[in-house]
Amino acid sequence: MSGVWCHLQRYGVVLVWLPVLLLFPLLNLSGDAVSAIGQVALVLALAVAAVALVLTGRVAVLLPALVVLIVLAAMQGEGWQTVWGVLAIVSPAALRGWRLALSIAVATVGAAVSIALIDGFGDIYLLSVGGTLLSGITTTAFLRLIEAVEQLRRTREELARAAVAEERARMSRDLHDLLGHTLSVMVVKAEAVRRLAARDPEAAAAHAADIEDVGRAALADVRTAVDQMKTLSLTEELDGARRALDAAGIRTTVIAASSDMPDIAGQALAWVVREGATNVLRHSGASSCRFELTEDAGGFRLAVVDDGVGGLVGTAGLGDGADERSGGLEGLRQRLRAVDGRLDVRPGGDGFRLEARVPAS
Repeated sequence: MSGVWCHLQRYGVVLVWLPVLLLFPLLNLSGDAVSAIGQVALVLALAVAAVALVLTGRVAVLLPALVVLIVLAAMQGEGWQTVWGVLAIVSPAALRGWRLALSIAVATVGAAVSIALIDGFGDIYLLSVGGTLLSGITTTAFLRLIEAVEQLRRTREELARAAVAEERARMSRDLHDLLGHTLSVMVVKAEAVRRLAARDPEAAAAHAADIEDVGRAALADVRTAVDQMKTLSLTEELDGARRALDAAGIRTTVIAASSDMPDIAGQALAWVVREGATNVLRHSGASSCRFELTEDAGGFRLAVVDDGVGGLVGTAGLGDGADERSGGLEGLRQRLRAVDGRLDVRPGGDGFRLEARVPAS
């Protein structure tokens, strides 16, 4: 709708002046009735050519025809020289660059010559010639302003759509990272409850209590993500991953170098721990897992290594679990790129290695 309004504005700015400019020739008809009818037909033909040029933009055919009609009209006598203003105001709607400048110059020179030949150098000579030049310049400026406003409007809409898409992607990534881990832990705990319910009710009850705690934590995480305030602690995530993997019967080792780490780097690596633990729980089929946190080359390196199913996503022969295994890795890559880090995935026949690096600063 706004695009249609922009076109109407452009056409209105140009065409609103046609009746004014063509009124003077109609008020200065000369000769007998037949000549007057011919002059009226000439004015109407000129108006049709000008309107068609503005609406269709067919410069190659209509612009030469319009110039010929203007030259014929300007030769009709006194009061007809305003027709050169028609060329000056319609040219900005159809032309650009040097062609536009040439067209306005032709209109100005044509008005100067025809006024000098027919009316002479009177008191309003410079005013009439300057008016033709000024009409072309002002129409050009106004039309370009309208186009700039329309372009800004389209750019604003594109930015709004991009912002919405980016926010949806962020929320999708956050929900995957938040809920994927906690739901996987709840599934593992539920399986433990089912196995232990008959022979060890106390252990089953303990796992059931853990399920309740994890569920409450998941609800809190969702609320926090909605509020865009979610922050993770690397230490807490390492401890939670170890407990979750141990509960699933996966022997877990955490090797963490004691070193001060910036909060931003720690949060980025905490997401890596969460996603890595989730993948090990859901897809690896591993019996052991190792988290290695070291400092080297002015940055920090976190490796999650398991002895489960290796292989690339989509690699034949690995099964559906391997296809799903890297589902959240693209979200991790985006998070690490935001802190100038990187993510390396090194699957193999004897296990899977997820390695993240972030700079210290």
